[in-house]
Amino acid sequence: MEQRAELGVWPHPPLPYADVLRHLAHLLATETSFPRSWIAWQAGQPVFEGGVIERQGPHRFLYRAQRADAIRPQVLAETTEVLFPSAEAAAAHYLRWDLHLPGDLDGWKVVA
Repeated sequence: MEQRAELGVWPHPPLPYADVLRHLAHLLATETSFPRSWIAWQAGQPVFEGGVIERQGPHRFLYRAQRADAIRPQVLAETTEVLFPSAEAAAAHYLRWDLHLPGDLDGWKVVA
């Protein structure tokens, strides 16, 4: 934040949630996956936590997430898969459950 203030780009106005949603939906409609490719857990390997959305067709967006066991981080605790019919629906799910928006996004306020 200090560097942003020194550069004169802080404070900045809040970002409208609808704009963030629209931007992410556009990315999902044009990219193969977001925010990275899916890495399925393999025994003895680290668990790559967090959600990934794969575009599998024009009306097929697969959200996947996995998390490690809280006590044994090398052990898979849970995997989730949810299929969405649109980029907008997948984006809304990701923004809510992975980024907890509206709210704070790395110092940027995202408001409803």
